[in-house]
Amino acid sequence: MKKTIITLLLISCFGIGAAFSQSVGFSYFFPKNGYFSNPVAPINFSLPLKFNNYFKVSPGIGLSNIGGMSMSGFSDNYNSEVPLVGPFQTLELNLIPAIVLPFKTVKIDFAGGIFGFASFNTRLLEGNFNTMLSDANNFDFIHTNTNIDKKAIGWGGVFGLKISFKVTKSAWGYIGAHYYMGEQKMALNGEYYGVSNTTITHGSFDFQKTSLLYHGLQISVGAELK
Repeated sequence: MKKTIITLLLISCFGIGAAFSQSVGFSYFFPKNGYFSNPVAPINFSLPLKFNNYFKVSPGIGLSNIGGMSMSGFSDNYNSEVPLVGPFQTLELNLIPAIVLPFKTVKIDFAGGIFGFASFNTRLLEGNFNTMLSDANNFDFIHTNTNIDKKAIGWGGVFGLKISFKVTKSAWGYIGAHYYMGEQKMALNGEYYGVSNTTITHGSFDFQKTSLLYHGLQISVGAELK
């Protein structure tokens, strides 16, 4: 994976005959089993490198405010298909090659690549997390103290399409839809006090294989300038 990323970066930065342009837009993210991104529009920026009329590579960067995302890595008795983390911010870097179908005033990009991201101000949605634990253990009520141990960076793949339309000789508008499939290791551990009828149970939990599930659909609109 690392060799592939380095190779693509070198091709993007030093490719012979590549034509540079810049793309600026707004993106809205709809997480799988999560909450819609904050109404304040996240910004994304990329530098598409066009090698010919039919192929380009787009290194890019984006900053998003995510309302909530679910997690993976729990055993089957836990209903983890609910938002468990949020709200939080992410910084995303991506590298997305694309096959281009060019027409006179319209271009269609079929894209697929990789992305990496870092999450900030990450916190549990305690209500949903506690409900998940309570249902799995048949408690009437539960109180938890939870610690989050996460990796600094998450990775994944991205694919989708973008439709561009000519506005002026040097400017194109676009709308795109891309699906992200990534994860960031995020172990959870702590203790709980569970109440069932009049019985109070004290115990601990340690989820070492859990991850932030960075899956979802991103809709983008913006402009590309030569």
